[in-house]
Amino acid sequence: MISVILVNPKYSGNVGSIARVMMNFGFEELRIVGDKNIINNEAYMMAVHAREILDNAKFYKTFDEAIKDLDFIIATSGARGGDRNLKRVPITPKELADKILEVKGNIGIVFGREDDGLRNDEIDKCDLLVSIPTSEKYPIMNLSHAVAVILYEIYAKKVENKFLDVNMREASKEDKELLIRKFNEFIDKNEKIPEHKKELCKIIFKRLVNRAFISGKEAWTLMSAFK
Repeated sequence: MISVILVNPKYSGNVGSIARVMMNFGFEELRIVGDKNIINNEAYMMAVHAREILDNAKFYKTFDEAIKDLDFIIATSGARGGDRNLKRVPITPKELADKILEVKGNIGIVFGREDDGLRNDEIDKCDLLVSIPTSEKYPIMNLSHAVAVILYEIYAKKVENKFLDVNMREASKEDKELLIRKFNEFIDKNEKIPEHKKELCKIIFKRLVNRAFISGKEAWTLMSAFK
């Protein structure tokens, strides 16, 4: 179970947008450190069809209470450190996605306040720090956007190419060989193509087909055109 934890969020619209993003990427538990009044009509309006996440949100008076039952806690921050502040040396969301699915137990991803983020003492209580690479011209992201980026990376790693599965059979080696042969016949019969270019066309097409992840249906459709 991965929980999204918001520490003293200030804007209801952000909370609603975060609920929507959570549902987009398959996350269900929202924990909020702060007042229940943050969930109001504006939050529900921004959540759209993710109202149930707001309805089931858990509220805590302190940060310690919100994380006490978690086995692994991830802090997020736009303020990155270096040799002078080793506590703020982060990993990227992509690196987090590569590691988080191997972590056992209950996990919390903590997001700080819109104005000044997480405090040092809060980050100290976390096991890992994540920061999103952004332009130096405007490095700090909107809270809901930051949540979206991190949850997307985790979800994309989890499903990988499965979300593209639309019951299409990948073209077999025989499908590809037949397609290439039909293309070569088409090229040989085309009198408008200069002879010195025909061999080059055949090589390029073969490489394109072997690089592409085409389906059997796509291969046979192209074959019918070349016929």
